[in-house]
Amino acid sequence: MTVTDSWQEFAASAARQAGNLHVASVSDKVRELHRRIHERYPSIVRIAVALHDPEMRRLKTFVASNDPGIAPLNGYECALDSVPSLLAIAESGQARVLNDLSKLPASDSTHSRWLHRQGFLSSLTLPIRQDNLLLGFLFFDAHERDVFTETVVADLLLYGHLIGMIVTQELATVKMLVGGLRLASQFAHVRDLETGAHLDRMARYARIIAREIGPSHGKTDDYAENVFLFSALHDIGKIGVPDRILLKPGKLDDIERAEMRQHVIVGQQMADRIINDFGLASLSNIDMLRNIVIAHHERMDGSGYPHGLHGDAIPLEARIVATADVFDALACARSYKPAWTLDNAFQEVTRMSGTQLYAPTVQALLDCRTEVEAVYQRFQDAGVKL
Repeated sequence: MTVTDSWQEFAASAARQAGNLHVASVSDKVRELHRRIHERYPSIVRIAVALHDPEMRRLKTFVASNDPGIAPLNGYECALDSVPSLLAIAESGQARVLNDLSKLPASDSTHSRWLHRQGFLSSLTLPIRQDNLLLGFLFFDAHERDVFTETVVADLLLYGHLIGMIVTQELATVKMLVGGLRLASQFAHVRDLETGAHLDRMARYARIIAREIGPSHGKTDDYAENVFLFSALHDIGKIGVPDRILLKPGKLDDIERAEMRQHVIVGQQMADRIINDFGLASLSNIDMLRNIVIAHHERMDGSGYPHGLHGDAIPLEARIVATADVFDALACARSYKPAWTLDNAFQEVTRMSGTQLYAPTVQALLDCRTEVEAVYQRFQDAGVKL
């Protein structure tokens, strides 16, 4: 099958999904619904969504709408199995009401300490599911006791269903783009090891980095989730690279290297065509796709390509993906090299820090080494999908 054939196959899939796109972000929609709920129930001061990563069995904060004075809980992750109460909700599929949080046994978890500091006294928790798959949880929190009566809960279940649909559809739209293009790559006979496990690992490394450095750059948790989703498309332009170059067992010569570097331009053209052909310009965070595809080979000292950008001229998401991509490329085998040990990969990205790679992104990997190693160990088989 040719590149044209694979593109047509993807285009047909994208066209079927075009009606699901949303102009406003999930964050904007949750804030608007919180405003409406607040008018009816002023004591409900927070609505938040946490997502579930089924491969790692971890929960991660995603979006939240807080009343003024409530410190946000950003960048928080934990193992689902470490929270028995949430695990029970996931297994039962039923809502949980706690109308006096002060009566709960003391807990030393980060989340429990945060709830206590913010003065929440009652809560409602709902599971978010799709086709029997747990996507995450929706939380309603109040500063008063006994807020969540049967009448209030019945009303909030309707809002909860709507928020669950918003989250599900928004993520499904992005995953459709990512999945469609990854499928197109397979149709186009891309044989590089940068499909499969590499993408699963580096996307999660990118999310770890985005989670860690996002707050200092004014980014919220939905930014980290979009980096995670879009990062899998960073090398989609390799559809246009011949196998004789893509799989060459050895270093490329200058002509071959120049041809390989064209994958960035091809990728940008593909991203632009997707956005233009299917009216995706209004999709929240769609510019992240462009930025990641075109700039993930740029380097902080200007030695990268295709435009030789320096420092802050490189979009933050591209700096994040560059570090995740380089680290995993070092740690896995390629047609032209064996895999490096994790110790050596960490040492190399540390050497590159501040010159080629953005220093805070490297530091984030080092600070979260245990988590990075868990991802590396989990995704060793090419069959695992995002």
